[in-house]
Amino acid sequence: MTTRRRFLTTSSAAFAAPFILSSRRAAAAEASGRTIRLGHIGVGGQGSGLLNNFLSVPGAKSVAIADPFRQRREAAGQKVKEIQGHDPKLFNDFREMLADPEIDAVIIATPDHWHVPIGLAAVRAGKDVYVEKPLGHTLAQNKAMLDACVKHDRIFQYGTQQRSQEILRRGIELVINGAIGDIERIDIWAPKGSGGGSLEEIPVPEGLDYDLYLGPAPMKPCTKDRITGSGSWYCSDYAIGFIAGWGAHPLDISIWGLDYDQQGPFKIRGTGTVETPDALFNTISSWDVHMEFAGGIKSHFMSSNIAKPLIDTYRQNWCDDGTTFFGSKGWISLSRGGYAASNMEWFRLQQGPDAKRVPYQNNYYKAFVDAVRDHTPSIGPIGDAVRSDALSHLSVLAIQSGNEVVWDPKAYRIVTPQALNGRMSHPVRGDWKQS
Repeated sequence: MTTRRRFLTTSSAAFAAPFILSSRRAAAAEASGRTIRLGHIGVGGQGSGLLNNFLSVPGAKSVAIADPFRQRREAAGQKVKEIQGHDPKLFNDFREMLADPEIDAVIIATPDHWHVPIGLAAVRAGKDVYVEKPLGHTLAQNKAMLDACVKHDRIFQYGTQQRSQEILRRGIELVINGAIGDIERIDIWAPKGSGGGSLEEIPVPEGLDYDLYLGPAPMKPCTKDRITGSGSWYCSDYAIGFIAGWGAHPLDISIWGLDYDQQGPFKIRGTGTVETPDALFNTISSWDVHMEFAGGIKSHFMSSNIAKPLIDTYRQNWCDDGTTFFGSKGWISLSRGGYAASNMEWFRLQQGPDAKRVPYQNNYYKAFVDAVRDHTPSIGPIGDAVRSDALSHLSVLAIQSGNEVVWDPKAYRIVTPQALNGRMSHPVRGDWKQS
């Protein structure tokens, strides 16, 4: 058992210092009434949903669209015209968008392997960034993104929209204010991945810049499933699977307002399966991972198929994602689709004026625009993104290697087996900078 770790308002101690506001804040605040000009990079399923959300944010204007699918960018441009009454600039290549000095910030909702390379290019071009989850394709990418945001003094907001769900905020504030007592262990689970995916080559569809779509990923034949959302989630050329793609959400909840994962080196061990190792969708689809942290807290990170029999023993309203905090006085379980507790009366409590709080705004998209306008830390900062995404990557390394992995979060390095440090990055195609 361990005592509750101290509350952090923006991120862990290891990452909080870079987010002390710079002298630019005063100048930015003077311009607080200005319209924020947004560029959208990637307007497929998730990207088009984000576009719709940002189009309704007061004080924001979507002025540019970039997507290697011509039909997608044209459809997105038409949507902007219908809602905001102007024609945004349309780009095949996001680099041309980033060269536009009038754009303040970009929304990155591409396939996973593009998140960090585009994010790096954006912050180096002086843009603030909203980056969809998961963060990087490798641990090294994540560190590079953190370093770049600090060096270039850019605002970063992660695509963990549940931070604007009021009931989740209330649950976390109950945990950090001691409702469940001292935290002892945490259950974390997310939807399992999928297998399948065709490897049969097809002609590149008209209107798609296939070379740009692949970018830093290996050049592989175009197939009907490779250029879909499922391809970007489950194919190892582009992602590490739903262990990160969906795991990002409950893992984010597990560290929100807490820093137990930053106290010192911790251990990870686990097992997992790849449903179809010889098909296109070849990432880990089912996983069962145990973590032991320096302060004594233990966590159990599972795919939903592994988790359900366990979660059903104490929680009646099953959701296929969730985070349960167990303490010396009881438990609180939080999901994007529901919540539960050993004492539901806790959720009726009114926190006093001296209670610990987490940064919160009930509109996640407005929160980003406000952070850009005022040059203040976002409610989904880069430090927290790096921390939660590391848990997914380390889980994969433990499963694939069959070893217990010891991670030093302060050194950002694997202590044992040291050979796994060589897998914190991987070769990329072309000259796409990863660091």
